[in-house]
This record gives sequence, structure tokens and C-alpha cells, in this order.
Amino acid sequence: FSVVTVVGFSALAGVNLTAFSVMSFVLSIGFVVEYSVHITHRFITAPMEYKSSRERLEYSVSFLFLPTFMAFISSTVGVVCLAFTEFQFNRVYFFRPLIIVMFVTYFFGSVFLPVVLSVMDFEFLKLGHFRSIQSDDERCEVRVSGNQV
Repeated sequence: FSVVTVVGFSALAGVNLTAFSVMSFVLSIGFVVEYSVHITHRFITAPMEYKSSRERLEYSVSFLFLPTFMAFISSTVGVVCLAFTEFQFNRVYFFRPLIIVMFVTYFFGSVFLPVVLSVMDFEFLKLGHFRSIQSDDERCEVRVSGNQV
């Protein structure tokens, strides 16, 4: 979805299909995977106490909202510097596609994907673990006594 969206918005922004713009389009795959993998991994491996997909999603986003947002901001700030170049070529074939990539991939990874995950309440997506309330000493005692029996 992200590549189609990025190419579409780039065409609307007057960016022709060149080797430089295609590099930006390929880069969009990397950015959307970066955001998506973190959120999906945290969603799938959420502790089993979180029964519904909404609870699992809240758990995932509570950990990952700030890091993904900061990654988005820092990448966008780096790209915005290209807007102030004197060369029209850089503004058209680097700045425009890259700023579109930043916003589209952040939207897909941090807004669209969580919405999709919230409706996916399937058991096979629950690979988390049960949290143990025992201390490390108690677990050692249980293992030792379990071996002695």
C-alpha cells in the first residue's frame, strides 16, 4: 500500500519517475517496515494477560508510540533541510518524494496498522507468555524440589 500511495502523491506533487525518485519510493518500503515490524512484534508477543486485540494493541502502542514518533520527527527534520537548498533538482527529486515518504509511511505504520490489528482478534496471533509472579529464588526452589522428587 505504501509504495502505491507514495508514487500517487509524488505524481500529484509534480515528481517525474526518475532514478532519483525511484530511490525514494524504494526507501518507503524500508520506513514502513521499520514502523510496522516493531508494532506487530510487540502486539503478537504481548503477555497473555491481555486477552482482546484492543488490550494487546494498547500494550504495544504504550511502549512504541514515543520511539516511533521520535524516529519520524528526526527523519523528517533531516529531510526538511533539503527544502532550503538552492538547487531546484534537489527540491523536486529528493525533498518532495522523501517528505511524502516520511508522512505516508508513518501514517501506515502508526495509524493504519494499529487499526487493522485492533480487529484481528485471532488466537494464532497470541504468541506472548504468562507473567510469573514468583521471584527468582522461588523459581530456583521449585526447580530444585522438582528434581528431587
